[in-house]
Amino acid sequence: MGDKNIIVTTEKMVYGGQALATLPDGKKCFVWGALDDEKVEIQITRNKKDWCEGVVLAVINESPNRITPNDPLTYMSTSPWQNIDYEYEAKLKDSILKELFERAKLDVKWDDFFQDKRASHYRNKMEYNFWFDKETQKVSLALHQRGTHLKIVLLESDIASEVINEAGKRLIAYINKNQIQARMLKSVIFRSTQDGEVFASLFLKDPSCADKLDNLSKEFQGLEIIFSNPKSPASVTTELLKSFGEDMLSDDLANGAFLYTTRSFFQVNVPVYEQSLIDIKKNIDKTDTDVIDYYSGVGSIGLSVAGDKKLILIDSDEESIGIAKINSANLKKVEVLKARSEDALDFIKNGMTVIVDPPRAGLHADVVEKLIESKPKKIIYLSCNPSTQARDIKMLVEGGFKIKSAKGYNFFPRTPHIESLIVLVGIQ
Repeated sequence: MGDKNIIVTTEKMVYGGQALATLPDGKKCFVWGALDDEKVEIQITRNKKDWCEGVVLAVINESPNRITPNDPLTYMSTSPWQNIDYEYEAKLKDSILKELFERAKLDVKWDDFFQDKRASHYRNKMEYNFWFDKETQKVSLALHQRGTHLKIVLLESDIASEVINEAGKRLIAYINKNQIQARMLKSVIFRSTQDGEVFASLFLKDPSCADKLDNLSKEFQGLEIIFSNPKSPASVTTELLKSFGEDMLSDDLANGAFLYTTRSFFQVNVPVYEQSLIDIKKNIDKTDTDVIDYYSGVGSIGLSVAGDKKLILIDSDEESIGIAKINSANLKKVEVLKARSEDALDFIKNGMTVIVDPPRAGLHADVVEKLIESKPKKIIYLSCNPSTQARDIKMLVEGGFKIKSAKGYNFFPRTPHIESLIVLVGIQ
């Protein structure tokens, strides 16, 4: 902060979402809001010894792939690639994905990158903070402005489902009508189904206003009022104060309906997720026997692709495991276990199919070691972080597996995030 503004020419887009530029002194700068091959004026927002970050103040020579964002004032906080032509976005993500694996010295033959036609209003989950405007004396939804601790007010988001946008407006109207103070509010999570039902979890820093929120339940199919410790920045549950309406949402995927909650893990872009499930199922054939699904969440991957094979679902989150048991209640060949992946290694055996969909940190080192030691027939690895996935795949290939297929998906349009699926088989 505090550095003078600088004019640079960007070189390429990099993993993480910024454009790379080189400053006059040779320092590398990662620039938000710029595209590749643009001349831009930037402000340095973070300055380290060997690199820095900046944001675009003005575009001097713009890329032919630059477009006008639908949320021009707020898009950098929600979907910073709104300024990129949608077809070019797919090409960028495909190129970045391939470069990550090339840097890991992995020889991968990629299937065509998958991008759904829908670029806007695809997210079935949004989480917001709150903001009080002293001038208008009104509460608004807000998010943190990228690269700062400041908040920015949002009326709606171009990537949120339209029913979530409308639900947000109704929530704010209710809060202001009932004079609920922003200092009592912490955050809200909205979830919507493909059928247009909206559920909400409202987190309070001060539970004394909970009784004022009873009539808010009329606005949602399901509503939770939750006290969350003000000392924690995250939307964590300290105490469930009130609950109205339905407890769980339901959405149809490739192989039936699945239940989940506002707070449990469930993919935010259902049509693209369904395509990945179709692709996973193609890689499970008649000769496969037992299937184990680590980091299984509510069971939507394993239950969608395993068919009549014996299936073990393993996850460390108690709520997700409880819902997975409900989702698999009528299936005799399904076992659901609560455990951390690294504490449930004995289930990995030679000849079985192992599905993994880990968090951004990737696979635990003990899981990788056990996979190499036990040599399962097949490993199906879906990842929201191709960087850590490439690291893990490199170790698995060096440990005796080969890549059978690979594919990238645009699960999160208008953002830099990339999802990727790698299928490995043991070398006989």
